[in-house]
Amino acid sequence: MMRPLISVIVPVYKVEDVLARCLDSLCRQSLQNIEILLVDDASPDRCGAICEAYAEKDPRFRVIHHPENRGLSAARNTGIAQASADYLMFVDSDDWVHEDFCKLPYECAVQNNADLVMFDRFYIDENGSVTDVKNKATKISGKLTHLEALDLLFTKVGHTAWNKLYKKKIFDTISYPDGMLYEDIGTTYKAILLADTVCFLDKILYFWCYHERSITSLKSKKALHDWFAMLMQQYHDLAVWGYPQDKLELHLQNLALSYCIKKKADMADPDYVFCRKTIQDVKGIPENFTWKRKVLFVLLKYCPPAFDLVCNLWGKRWNIVE
Repeated sequence: MMRPLISVIVPVYKVEDVLARCLDSLCRQSLQNIEILLVDDASPDRCGAICEAYAEKDPRFRVIHHPENRGLSAARNTGIAQASADYLMFVDSDDWVHEDFCKLPYECAVQNNADLVMFDRFYIDENGSVTDVKNKATKISGKLTHLEALDLLFTKVGHTAWNKLYKKKIFDTISYPDGMLYEDIGTTYKAILLADTVCFLDKILYFWCYHERSITSLKSKKALHDWFAMLMQQYHDLAVWGYPQDKLELHLQNLALSYCIKKKADMADPDYVFCRKTIQDVKGIPENFTWKRKVLFVLLKYCPPAFDLVCNLWGKRWNIVE
């Protein structure tokens, strides 16, 4: 085989019921010259065998077996280390991708000499139906400044590893934090800052299955702790980099409000105390907040018991990660 143009890295763990859907979508890629690295993270089900079966049928697939479960970050880092292409892409094994998932971002990267290309995604429910197109079309397209790319990351594209194409050299100096959940929050903004040229491709090429077992639900204590830690580190790094102060303050206010929504009243938690004080020290109401977040902001600032009551009643309906 010719040297692949893109290495697609797929961490695999406990997804035997949906793995074939993901791998079939990669088989159908319009850009043929790719390699697909399946990193079996010691999955206890049939995932390893399914991966091997695809590798037997299609030489573009290569299977790497971890001897023990090491987590998503380690699986991605293993794939990066084993990749032979100059460009990398990531796919979560319970999702699937458009047939031009590889082709269009690659063409964009080559045409613009870009180190990083971002694009859009669909939300999919557990029945496989499109429930919401979170990110509608934008006028922002083509080459971006680092500031424009960061703004797009926070407001539209999201920190996720998988709706992006990267020059492999970006990962010479960064890696996904081992043992942490929300590892992409701690990595993607660094990739943007390391990229000489960043582009946005206004196409929807990824199908993200949001479900109750997803770590994005922030249900476990570790998930909430890691999420908060990653975002606080991001906040400090952006301050050092020189991210505009007004945007930085809004970033912190969003983080503080989201943490209080999920954590609710817990004065023994120093992170909660910090976040609550952050909101109470703000003068006025952030104009860029959605109306829902404005309501919660006012309640937390002036009437915390009412804030807790509303969070208990509406918490399941509102996505606090935004």
